[in-house]
Amino acid sequence: MKKILLASLIVMLTAILAACTDNGEEDEGDNQEQNQEEQGQEEQNNDEQSEDGENTGEESANGQESLTADLPEDEVVATVNGEEITNGELLQNETFVKQRYQMFGMQQSAEQIQQQALDQLINTELVLQSAEEAGIEPTEEEINTEYDNMISQLKEQNQTDDVSQIFEQAGTTEEEVRNDIRTQLTTEKYLDQNTEEVTVSDEEIQEAYDNYTAQLEQADQEPQSLEDMRGQLEQQVKTQKEGEQTQQLLDQLREDNDVEILI
Repeated sequence: MKKILLASLIVMLTAILAACTDNGEEDEGDNQEQNQEEQGQEEQNNDEQSEDGENTGEESANGQESLTADLPEDEVVATVNGEEITNGELLQNETFVKQRYQMFGMQQSAEQIQQQALDQLINTELVLQSAEEAGIEPTEEEINTEYDNMISQLKEQNQTDDVSQIFEQAGTTEEEVRNDIRTQLTTEKYLDQNTEEVTVSDEEIQEAYDNYTAQLEQADQEPQSLEDMRGQLEQQVKTQKEGEQTQQLLDQLREDNDVEILI
């Protein structure tokens, strides 16, 4: 799974599914500045990985070894309705999970990293299989549009128009990039069609604001006004409610399908 180039795409995809396996570990007070910082860190990690070569996820930044580092990459670590998930895929996804925690300055055990990375892979496979059964897939036009947007961003970030050079440095191909985009769009379409539109009430915004002010008061910081924070708090509550819906859907998919974990 050569997806180093697509760090931002991976985060877009796994944010949908991974947010549901974070178990509330990220503070509800995360704000727009943190989101901007996360985006910048993703680009920095992408650049560093392109220079250093593909990271298989065998070690975290603090030198903690993956629990399956000694297993062959083609070792099957889980199956979803008979579809195999390999150790190589798990190690790769652990890399992105570790990076996500590092962005927030959080430390997690090897067991927690592995569990979340594996859950993400299983959830993604469940969604893709369910989408295929329901005949849900993106059009070629949608894939092309997303691909063109991504290529434009990559050219700007890498300050070159040579796309083949960017792919070569990242150890990926246009086919792999397009497959990743197809996966992302399929996941989004399936979740959109199987979850309800979320609304946020004034009461929920007020509750979120009260939590926000309480956190800042504990840190001896001055909170912004409700009026200034309303848009951000509304998005925060909406994201949380969407995550809860998605988690319920994933729980039901796990119950209805044959998932076997082999490690």
